Amino acid sequence: MVPSDDNVNMWDCKDVVLYRNLIKQARHIILVISTDGKIIETNQAAVNAYGYSMNELRSMNIYELRSPDTLSQVDDQIEMAQQTGIVFRTFHIRRNGERFPVEVNSQQVRLPEGEAVFSIIRDITGAVVLETVLRESEEKYSVLNEELTAAYEELLASEEELRQQFDELLAREVIISRQNVILTSLHDIAVGLMHQVDLDDVLAMIVASATQLIGTPDGFISLVDEAAGVFDRKVAVGTFTQDVTKRVKVTEGLLGRVYSTGKIAIAKDYNTWEHRLQHPAFDETHYFVIIPLRRGIKVIGAFGLAFSERGRSLAEHEVVLLQRFGDLAAIALDNATLVSSYKKELQERWQAEEALRTSQASNQALINAIPDPMFIIKRDGTFIDYKAGREPLLISQDWFLGKTIFDVFPAEIAAKMLQSVELVLASGDIQNFEYQLTVHGQVEQYEVRIIGSSEDEALVINRNITDRKRLEERLEFLSLHDALTKVYNRPFFEEQMKRIQLLDEGAAGIIICDVDGLKMVNDTLGHTMGDNILQVVAGILTSCCSSSELIARIGGDEFAILLHGPSVKGITNCCQRIQERIDFYNAQNPTVPISLSMGVAVCGQPPLDIDSLLKQADDSMYREKLHRQKSTRSAIVKALMKALEARDYITEGHGDRLQDLIEAFAVVVELPETSIADLRLFARFHDIGKVGIPDSILFKPDRLTAEEWVVMRQHCEIGYRIAVSAPDLVPIADWILKHQEWWNGQGYPLGLAGEDIPIECRMLSIVDAYDAMTSDRPYRKAMSKEAAITELFSCAGRQFDPDLVAKFGVIIQTF
Repeated sequence: MVPSDDNVNMWDCKDVVLYRNLIKQARHIILVISTDGKIIETNQAAVNAYGYSMNELRSMNIYELRSPDTLSQVDDQIEMAQQTGIVFRTFHIRRNGERFPVEVNSQQVRLPEGEAVFSIIRDITGAVVLETVLRESEEKYSVLNEELTAAYEELLASEEELRQQFDELLAREVIISRQNVILTSLHDIAVGLMHQVDLDDVLAMIVASATQLIGTPDGFISLVDEAAGVFDRKVAVGTFTQDVTKRVKVTEGLLGRVYSTGKIAIAKDYNTWEHRLQHPAFDETHYFVIIPLRRGIKVIGAFGLAFSERGRSLAEHEVVLLQRFGDLAAIALDNATLVSSYKKELQERWQAEEALRTSQASNQALINAIPDPMFIIKRDGTFIDYKAGREPLLISQDWFLGKTIFDVFPAEIAAKMLQSVELVLASGDIQNFEYQLTVHGQVEQYEVRIIGSSEDEALVINRNITDRKRLEERLEFLSLHDALTKVYNRPFFEEQMKRIQLLDEGAAGIIICDVDGLKMVNDTLGHTMGDNILQVVAGILTSCCSSSELIARIGGDEFAILLHGPSVKGITNCCQRIQERIDFYNAQNPTVPISLSMGVAVCGQPPLDIDSLLKQADDSMYREKLHRQKSTRSAIVKALMKALEARDYITEGHGDRLQDLIEAFAVVVELPETSIADLRLFARFHDIGKVGIPDSILFKPDRLTAEEWVVMRQHCEIGYRIAVSAPDLVPIADWILKHQEWWNGQGYPLGLAGEDIPIECRMLSIVDAYDAMTSDRPYRKAMSKEAAITELFSCAGRQFDPDLVAKFGVIIQTF
């Protein structure tokens, strides 16, 4: 596992499987969010809560689920979750628009896909509702407290009565003595219970006191769960700690009898009692007593005590004592429950108030963050407050207050705004409209959104949407047009074909045009040149067609012209005009000539089958393309060869010198005479790929940068692609590809070394280097013959074949 920061959880493959299973099985909403807010993973609880499908949630981001008034907090909360983890409350939005409160626990995790935020989200709608319940409970607590005081006074009165009975029963010394001990214990227990306010502490004390009171190690207390219909055990000691007694139906056993009667239930021999719980844990339980805990006549719980010793039981006065203890315990339990509930409600109220304060602060921050001017206006259109936006106002801000919208806006816009204010105040619905305004000679587009803020006032947000409108217009244009050529795109072309098909009237015609050799131009001269050709062709087609004729780019190198109605009659003339414009362009731009294969299909009368018409035109175009293919490639290659010859270093005699030198070199190396012609061709066109290198790099007087060298080194591969496309250059195509390889393998583009490099390439590299050194360049003067030979020998074994350098050194002396 990759080391991680302290605050980032790491997952191996098993962890990821477990993590995904936990997400699926979690009963709360789980959202795994990327650092930019995109939802990566979720669970069924989220689907149930938000109303979106799993796939819809995974395509959304957290901003879409957050209530709009909390969006400004999202980035800070994600950052806090990434740093230390965070628990906070906020509001989310369901698919139906319902807004509901949630509690979010977020921690950063690192998954195989990268870092993310793991959020457990709990719907706390119920907690918010408890605010109302809390207020009502305050009054109830006051009443119950009075009742508790009265009960306590009653308890004191009972204690006094017991003391009197104790005095009257002195004769029964043993019994009186025991009752005295019991009563003292009961008093202490009662006082202790009345001072306990924590529910768990009270429950534990009831069990401890009851078992101590009658001297048994086995006891428990259970509270009624009415929704589940069971007694739910809260505290147990001794035998009752086993799970079998944890949850018992309110209709079963002694607990069921207590629940139905509201009275103490006793089994003097539980082991043989017919309704006993059948579990080995109770085989040794004999005497069993259950004492109800009542609120009025309603049983809210019970505590039970048992003896495992045979013959052990409770006397009648002990049972009565337990009943009294149960009454005290019920009061203490109610008191603790009320206090606990009160504390919980107070805490939740404080949290709600804190959340409200935070929400109000967030709302104010959100308002301050809105970049648009905002106004509060009365029903009659008078400005009573404002907040300036980022866009400078044409009128002083102080001037607004007390003025009406008719003093600020043109009458038509002001009237529309006032009408919208009336609708907002009458219906409560948000109103919005758009208007144009000339600002500093420029037409600006605005959107007004009006929201009711009180019975007689409305909030107006005035947003400049000029840029958005321009973008919409641009997007609309791009949805119908090809971005490169500005003619219509294929989807629009197909829609128009369907429209004409449905009309089924008049004649229809289609011209399919395919730019020949475009791939070769892209491969050799780059896609920029190819794009320029496509733009030129689009311009030519547009200039040759009328406005009623639809021109579209329907493929990478294909255009289509759709004609309908009277214009179909001129389809032949249209093709002729296109060809004439192509010929004119080529005459003006001979470097990269354009060739266009065209196919034509016409349907003179209904019924029209546009799809069939398109196929006919396409087939016709491909037949012409087959005839043109070879000649087109040849024409492009010839144009490139002419472009190479036009380079400065060719006109200065570089190519002629190389041809003469390599021919003499071939004689010394004893190459066959049949290879001389190819060697001369190689010497002349080995750098043909440089026609695809920008002049700014090719003729740069200074040293090339690392980025420029990357471009320059592409000329070998460009030259190879040109050569294999030209029958005359096919024999030397492989040499053109490898002519920049070095003897030590440090050349390019393949990194060949030694005799893996064709001998023709090794010879040319020596001849080319020699001629370059002994010729003037813009950035240096020519070297002497002797200095050039010395340099060749210094590079032998590294850049050049050492044997060939030695032979070249001999012939150059006599050349």
